Amino acid sequence: MNNFEVKKKIVLAGNSRIFNDWAAHSTITMADFISALQWVCEDALDESGKLTREIALAPDRIVKLRRVNDGIGMTAFYEYPRDNGGDGELGSLWSGEKFPDGFVRKISLSAKDRI
Repeated sequence: MNNFEVKKKIVLAGNSRIFNDWAAHSTITMADFISALQWVCEDALDESGKLTREIALAPDRIVKLRRVNDGIGMTAFYEYPRDNGGDGELGSLWSGEKFPDGFVRKISLSAKDRI
């Protein structure tokens, strides 16, 4: 499960640089982050062993993304609609999130990233 329990302990101890940074730039809570972290760590990978899930930061939430690998090295991210919990039908191509400073940023995390 991509070391979810280890990562969860790091977050709960206050030692996650990623969570601390994300919390400072959004309204997410530790519970939001841990829940999304568990979802991303449950990534079953595709038939080629590549990641299929990612989570991203928005000013007011964590976005669940489907990571789509095209076979020639290109990767695209599609947002799951908010109400489906990160499974099933995909939403639109994700192009980042606009933050209060007016800039669009693509800040995301996969199961293989350090937290």
